[in-house]
Parts: sequence; structure tokens; C-alpha cells
Amino acid sequence: GASAVLEYQLFYRTRYAEAAFASCQGVRLPATGGYAIATMCGRYGAELCTAQRWLDFQGDKNNGLAPLQIDFRLLPNGSEPG
Repeated sequence: GASAVLEYQLFYRTRYAEAAFASCQGVRLPATGGYAIATMCGRYGAELCTAQRWLDFQGDKNNGLAPLQIDFRLLPNGSEPG
């Protein structure tokens, strides 16, 4: 039988995840003037969004965009994956 990947874990250094999130935080949508991050963080919106919440929404297969479930795990800065 055929097999397929349905879910996977992705490990990011916390510093990297926070920098990626910060680079998106101030981006506004030209059509509405609202923050793009508001639509990229699910129920948390722009004000309550964090790097982890942002990644969790991106990896949620129920968001209508992700092709499969992605479990983002943030590693402490300076640590190595176990």
C-alpha cells in the first residue's frame, strides 16, 4: 500500500522564530490597511499574536491553507535538538 506524510515536527531556534515573526508584525495589507499578521494568527489576531501562536496557525491543517499538520517546536537559544 501507498504511504504518505500526514504530520511532521519542525524545530526552530526561538531566536529565529521570533525574528521571522517580528519581520512580519508591521506589514499592512494595502486593501484594508490592517495588519497582515491579524489574518495569520487565527483567533488571537494581531494584538495577542506571538511567534509560537503565529507558527501554530501556519501549521494547522484546519486553517484552509496548510496541506498537512506541522508541529512547530521552538528550541531554547543555544541548545541542540534531542
